Amino acid sequence: MVGVAAAVAVGAGVTKGVSGYKAGQASAKSAMATAQYNKAINDANVQMEKDRGRITRSITERNAEVIADRASYDGFLIDRQATSVEAQTEFDVQIATRQYDIFTAEKRAKWGNSGVTMQGSPATVAFADAHAASVNLANIELRGAQARSSIAQSADMRRYQGKSDYNATMQQAVLQQYASDIQRANLINEGNMNMYAGMSKAYQAKAQATAALVGGLSDAVAGGFSAYTAANPGGGATDIMAPSNDWQFGSSGGGSGTGWGMPGNGSTGSFSYSG
Repeated sequence: MVGVAAAVAVGAGVTKGVSGYKAGQASAKSAMATAQYNKAINDANVQMEKDRGRITRSITERNAEVIADRASYDGFLIDRQATSVEAQTEFDVQIATRQYDIFTAEKRAKWGNSGVTMQGSPATVAFADAHAASVNLANIELRGAQARSSIAQSADMRRYQGKSDYNATMQQAVLQQYASDIQRANLINEGNMNMYAGMSKAYQAKAQATAALVGGLSDAVAGGFSAYTAANPGGGATDIMAPSNDWQFGSSGGGSGTGWGMPGNGSTGSFSYSG
């Protein structure tokens, strides 16, 4: 019975240690699998952020190019208006000049038919008409030049505004890319930290598993020793591995067989048979 009790104690300790070891190993595998899964998700998020930053910058830069092209086209249209105004001014001057020439010619013809000479009052009137015509032509040219200058200035302002919007949009694209890079760096750092935490948790679980196994084996040895000493108070620690004193080897004469005696209440015993 002493051996049975010791064996039961040893078995219980070993079972406890093995169970703890298996549970720790399972926990370690689960922690590592979780860490790897989270790392895979984080890597996917990092790649998505990288693509998002690149696409966003590409779209913003394309918008900047559209803004610049539109400003350039608007400037071209405004320049065409200035050219049209200039052409209209030249035409107005030609018409005014032609009208003055016709008016002067008709007046001189009337004066000639009436016998009036180009002296005295007629000369003064002709001079005044010429002066008025010159002033009128100058006014036409001035108004045309002012209109053309204003339109040209509008064209320059539109181009300048386009360049300013282009530069601002390109700067926005760079800032968006920078913000995306910062976000991606944060994701990478977070993923690495989570992976480190998962690996640390798995390592701790493995260490606990090993400790549980060692502790179980220690408990098994201590339990077996305690069971033996409780059942055999007089025995020493070395008696666990020694044969019991209750077992005797005996023989009988005359061709008898031999065998181990059965223990019984502290007394020795033997069995024999005749040949």
